[in-house]
Amino acid sequence: MISILPRLPLRSAALRQHTIIPRIASRGLSTSHVRRDVLSELENQIHPRELIERKRKEFEEKYGDKLNKKVKTEGVKDLDSLKVKVLAPSVKAALKAKKAKEAAAAEVILEEDEKQFREDIKGQQSASERLSDAVERRLKEREVKKREGLGNQSQAEGDRAGIKPLSSIINLPLIHLTPHDANAISQIWTAYHTSHPTLSNSFLSATLPSSIYKSMISIAKQNSFFVLPLPRLTEPEPTTAEGVDSAKKGEVKTDEYEMFYLQWIFHPTSTTSLPPSSDTNPEPLPLTSSVIFTPLEEFKKQGEWAQPYLVLTHYPELSQSHDITLMRGEISPASASGPVGSTANPGFLLSQQQAQLLALALQRFYCTSIAPVGESEVQKQERLARADALVSFRERPGEWSWEGLVEKAYGGLV
Repeated sequence: MISILPRLPLRSAALRQHTIIPRIASRGLSTSHVRRDVLSELENQIHPRELIERKRKEFEEKYGDKLNKKVKTEGVKDLDSLKVKVLAPSVKAALKAKKAKEAAAAEVILEEDEKQFREDIKGQQSASERLSDAVERRLKEREVKKREGLGNQSQAEGDRAGIKPLSSIINLPLIHLTPHDANAISQIWTAYHTSHPTLSNSFLSATLPSSIYKSMISIAKQNSFFVLPLPRLTEPEPTTAEGVDSAKKGEVKTDEYEMFYLQWIFHPTSTTSLPPSSDTNPEPLPLTSSVIFTPLEEFKKQGEWAQPYLVLTHYPELSQSHDITLMRGEISPASASGPVGSTANPGFLLSQQQAQLLALALQRFYCTSIAPVGESEVQKQERLARADALVSFRERPGEWSWEGLVEKAYGGLV
């Protein structure tokens, strides 16, 4: 007997198995989506301008009516003008914001630098206090260089050594361009120093013919140092019952003198502010000179470190064109750590009267090679005695005598 197996359930199972597997395989092998993406990207890389233009046209076709209305509303002629008008404020705002940001950053950097600078200054203050002695020594070294003069220096180097150029005091080109004689220049020079509100107490001025100056420096080159007596000034005394001082402050004493040491220093004369000479071989200008005065007692104690009380500078820039040499005297200011200042000229080491007496005595000893007009025999002997005093001081200091020095220096003027 043959049994018949049912076929329907087997077919159903086979069909279910057949329908599931192919679906999975067909999905896994599909590449149409990836291919479309690759082609699109390749097209963008090959034709970027065409793509941008096409997108722009699509955008304008889509929003063309609205854009045309906006163009008419804003009062511009075309779409490009509308873009400029709309985008310009935003660009300006972006630039303004960028500048504000940069300014803020710069301000922050400046504040940081200022803070660092204050910290550095604070640290240097304590160090400067510890190095104050070294600074003073260095300043004195500069003063020594100033006295040495260094004859081969340029004018700028001479200025750094303490000699102020004449061109920085008066307008030399203007003097040469406009008609000025020696008398007019002398009046301008004197008025400038006597009427100036800050120079009248600390400076003195004078002018002298070029021949006298040349004679002075010829003697000074051989006798570059000497001593001069300077009268002391009276001190104020208590007032009397009538309220009048029994002695006026600042009067010259005729029985008390202080000895001052002087030294000549020579510098090259600047020609940068002078007009060109018509001579093929022009005569060189005389040297610019400085005369430094300091108390003899201080010079004995400190030598070249001694504090100058007065510096006389002679400027010969106008000696050839106007036959005149300008003299300028600078009185040193008093300081808290230095010598005591003058009671007759507060704030300075000498009074105007004392500075003028030193300048007068200097000329009496260094102008001895020129005989004045109408000189008597007695005056001639006195002049020769002053010349011999200079030579004796240099050549025979051990035999040099102080007797009669006051009379030689001032000739009965004090």
